Amino acid sequence: MKLYKTTITPISNFATTLKGDTLFGQLCWSIRYALGEEKLTILLKDYETEPFMAVSDGFVSGYLPKPKIPPLLLGENSGEKKQNRKKIWLTIEQLQNGEFTEAKTDNEVQNSDKTAQVIRNSINYKTFTTSDDGTFAPYSEKELSMSKKDIYFLIDETKFSLEELRESFEQLSLHGYGKDTTIGKGRFAFQEFEEVKLNHESKTFMTLSPFSPQGLDCKELYYEPFTRFGKHGGDRAFVNAFKKPILLADSGSVVHFDSKQKRQYIGKAIKGVSVAHPDSVHQGYSIVVPIKELA
Repeated sequence: MKLYKTTITPISNFATTLKGDTLFGQLCWSIRYALGEEKLTILLKDYETEPFMAVSDGFVSGYLPKPKIPPLLLGENSGEKKQNRKKIWLTIEQLQNGEFTEAKTDNEVQNSDKTAQVIRNSINYKTFTTSDDGTFAPYSEKELSMSKKDIYFLIDETKFSLEELRESFEQLSLHGYGKDTTIGKGRFAFQEFEEVKLNHESKTFMTLSPFSPQGLDCKELYYEPFTRFGKHGGDRAFVNAFKKPILLADSGSVVHFDSKQKRQYIGKAIKGVSVAHPDSVHQGYSIVVPIKELA
């Protein structure tokens, strides 16, 4: 499998954060619309044992998150907890060299992400009022204004070519990512994909998206829990759109093995997430990058 990276430039606000499992799901819909339902069916046939693709979260361009391991293992000063919590970004080289104390803040990497509450109101088009009883009932939703983001893709080019990835991702960029795409949210432009070459052999790896650690045979696992309350999209959003909640290990988790291993991804596919659509599958895989080995 080959690892690629692209940098996206948002051209509208987003209503959903850039998480790898959500990106994977939306790309599956893009594959269906751009390449056909038969192509998607073939790609998902062996997904439980041999994933054709894994997708990362969106990260500040040029950086990856600080590993979610105890401050003592990061070498941080225990008396500076407040300052250290704000230092969250490292380069791949710093991760591999164990230079965790060199982490930078959002301001230092010029990350201009902002979240705002937007007031909206729904309209009943039968009565042309804002509610059944005619009262004014506004509600608020979060909107994200984001700077450029790097997204990583691990693909098996014997099944899913780089050109097919590019075509599918372009479909997603035009349609929009996440919620409220029908009112213009989630649009972005993206740069040409570039291959990322890493030595994938190590004892210690960091994940780039939420993943399922179930059945993982490792010595140590450091993570923060992440609960996914998923929903169906596309044609499947009209009948029981809600999926079952899934408990995952969040991005930035660290997996440490007894001996050196060569790994590009970890985790497993997750099935049985939908009552209405039993064939639905959720990305429980995560791309991993080798980092400085833990003692």
